[in-house]
This record gives sequence, C-alpha cells and structure tokens, in this order.
Amino acid sequence: MTNLRDKISINSRGLKPKLKVAFALMSIIPLLVCFNYIFPSWLSGLFLVKTKISLTLLVVFSMGFATLGFIIAKEMIDHIIRISSDARIIANGNLEHKISVDRKDELGDLGKSLAELMRRIKDNMEELESYSEKTKDINLEINKRVMALSNLLHISNLISKSASLNEILELVVEKIINIGDSNLGFLILYDEANNDYVLKSMHGPRSAVLTSMGLDRFRLKLGEGALGKILQARETLVLDSRQAISKEVEDFQATFSIINALIVPVVVHDKAYGLLGVGNEEANFVYSKSDLELLNIFAKQTAIAIENDILLKRVDRLEIKDALTGLYNESYIRTRLDDEIKRAINFQRPCAFILFDIDDFKSYVQQFGSIVEETALKKIASLLNDSVSDIDKVARFADSEFALVLPEKNKRQCLEIAEEVKNKIEKAFSSEANLKKKLTVSGVVTENPIDGATSDELIRKALDILEKNRSKGKNKIWS
Repeated sequence: MTNLRDKISINSRGLKPKLKVAFALMSIIPLLVCFNYIFPSWLSGLFLVKTKISLTLLVVFSMGFATLGFIIAKEMIDHIIRISSDARIIANGNLEHKISVDRKDELGDLGKSLAELMRRIKDNMEELESYSEKTKDINLEINKRVMALSNLLHISNLISKSASLNEILELVVEKIINIGDSNLGFLILYDEANNDYVLKSMHGPRSAVLTSMGLDRFRLKLGEGALGKILQARETLVLDSRQAISKEVEDFQATFSIINALIVPVVVHDKAYGLLGVGNEEANFVYSKSDLELLNIFAKQTAIAIENDILLKRVDRLEIKDALTGLYNESYIRTRLDDEIKRAINFQRPCAFILFDIDDFKSYVQQFGSIVEETALKKIASLLNDSVSDIDKVARFADSEFALVLPEKNKRQCLEIAEEVKNKIEKAFSSEANLKKKLTVSGVVTENPIDGATSDELIRKALDILEKNRSKGKNKIWS
C-alpha cells in the first residue's frame, strides 16, 4: 500500500517531472486562451453550452490547475531557499546547525548529502582539535627536554671548569624544579664529618617543620623513615595519586609540606651518597616516565660532580708544588708545619712561621696584567728561596701570599730573617721606572708554642695579625 502511494504521489517524483507537471498545469490558461482565440466555437462545442456560466466555470477550473502548478513550483523553490539558508548559517561558523530535508527527490538527496558532509566536517574538526591537544602536549614535552638539555650542558660546563662543588649542587637543585610541575627541589647529601645525611640544598617554599627546625639541623639516618629506607635500598620513590600512602610517607610529606614527590638516589662509587628530589602540592597529579628519566639524568650529573670533587681533592693532597713558582703549595706547607711543631715539642726546640703578603698586589695585577703578575711572583719566589737554609721550607700560600717554615729558630731570629727578606724584595723592585711597579711586602712572624700549638693556630694567628695591621702601613713586619 505504501509503495503504491509513493508511486502515485508526486512527492516521490524527481525535480524534472515535478517541473513538467507544474509547467503543464500553469500553461492551461494561456493554452485555453489561445484555443479560444483561434477556435472561438471550440469551447461551445466542447461543453454544448453557450452561457456565460459555463465559461466562468472553465476559467475557474483552469485557474485552479495553474495555482496548483504554482504551489508545486513554490514548494520546490522554498526547499531550495531553506537549504541555501541552512548552508549560509553553517558557513558563518555554526557547525551545530542541522540540515533536515524530508524529501525523496533530488532536494532530499542534496539535503542528506549536505548533512553527511557537515557530519564529516564536524568529525574532522573534532579530530583536528584532538591532534592539536596532542601536538600541544608534544611541544611542551619537547620544550621541557630542550630546557633540561640546556641545564645539563650548563652543569657539565661548570664541572669541566672545576667550579666549586657547592656552586654546581646549588645549580642542580635550582634547575630540577622545572621537572614535573614542581615547586620544590632538594638534595640530601652524605656528611663525612658526622657520618649521616644532611639537607645540602633546597629551592622552593620551606615547610613550617623545616623552618622551625632549621635546614642545617635536618639529619637523615640510613634505613630510618621513608627516605632512609629508599636511600639504603638505592631505590626510586614515585609518590603521586597512584600510590597508597604509609605512615612513614605521611611523615615525609608533613616534613617537606608536599603531596607528590619524585626522589632518586645519587650513587657515587657504588655507594648511596644522597637523594635528589622534587615535589609539589597538586591534587590528582601523576608523574610521567620522562619526569623520572630527567631526574635520573640530573642525579647522574650530581654524582659526576661529587666524584670529580673527590678526585680533585685527592690530586691536591698528592700535589705538593705550586705550578707557577715551583715552591711548595699551601697543603704541603700546612702538613710540614704540623710535623715540625710535633718534632719541636718532642725535642723542646723552637719552630717559627713567617707569612708574607705583597702590598696592593690586586691593584698591581689590574694595571699591568697577568704576564707582569707572573713575572713578579716568580721573582719574589726566587728571592725567598735564596734567603733560607736547606732545612727551611718556602711555599706560595695564596695568590699574593708566601709562607716560610723555620725549624730550630725562635721569633727573634725569624724577625731578623723576615726584615732581611722584606728589604731584599724592596731593593729588587726599586729599579723600576714606574713607581706603581715598585713592589713591597708586609709580613707576620708567629712561633710555637707562644702563638699556637698547631699549624692551624699559628697560621690563623698570622692571618689575623696581618688583617688587623694592613691599614696601619705597608712594607712592615709584625709579630
């Protein structure tokens, strides 16, 4: 029944048949007029009447067919206009607007095609937005890695230049805050003096617990608490919304005032030397695999810096000569002075120490440069070496300081030697045409046991006297 109705109904026809029907219906009036004009007796013969009523009915009947044709044409045009209006709305950016044409002709096919096209465009837009979010995340990850690489290169550069370990460690802790949206970075390091672990460095807000305690009083024992256990096991701690929290972990969170944490061990020579960690207070936070990888790289850089510092200290202990002057260095002269003091105590003999400082040497170097500086230091070193006996030891103590260890000599004898050396140096530079190149030295004499019972005490006393009297004049000897 439905198929029969569809076959009979004009709605099931295409646009061309409909246009033909509309054209035919709308053409009835003009055709009748033409026929009536050409064959005036035709209508009369057709209806067998000649009354005006018959003619009026015919005209009305014809107008009805023409109106029906107009309605059919208008109905098609209305749908076209509606589709055009819908397309314009969508073109203006309203992708949620729907095109609905419930027809079974070409206009219906066009509406369905446009609706399908819009569905595909919408799906593509959603897919593009998804790709855009993924691209954004990828770009953020790339930026993080580029920044981390730059930071690691900076740290490597400091290590290669033999920068101080404290400077390197501070930089490491400062840079790891960029990992995992952290606002806290910290380094816990082994303290040889106390045989425990201390909070070496921290960047970020301090918790109330650490503030009241004081960072320098924080201590970590191997195997105790959450941190002590992961340090002993040399394991990584990943603490975020995925993990269950134990009482020990809660204590750690309260101490550092953080919710999430990523902590890795710093291993030097197969020994757990410390912990490097970051943390934040974000809810429902999860650390990524790349966060852990980056922190492990920083931990390895930290281990390299510590190992490098250990090696440098060993080299310093092994090295006894100053590379520029050929004299003994500070490390050796301190050890030598200790040995001579012990010997002097055992044999109840005197032992003295002289410390010389070149007057205004910093200004001298700034004016005349490093080449002139090295020449002057070598000249003074040679004069000092020629002024002592074989049992005496001469060292370059610092940049502009020289030290003499004089066994078997008391303070009075050493004051005479110091005065003699001072005059010799003054005379050696007196021939300089430029007054600013005429170097002089000031000195201090200390003796065991009057001024100290150890090398550190004698040296400390000499430095203190030199500092107190520096403003009182140049080219002087004090005791």
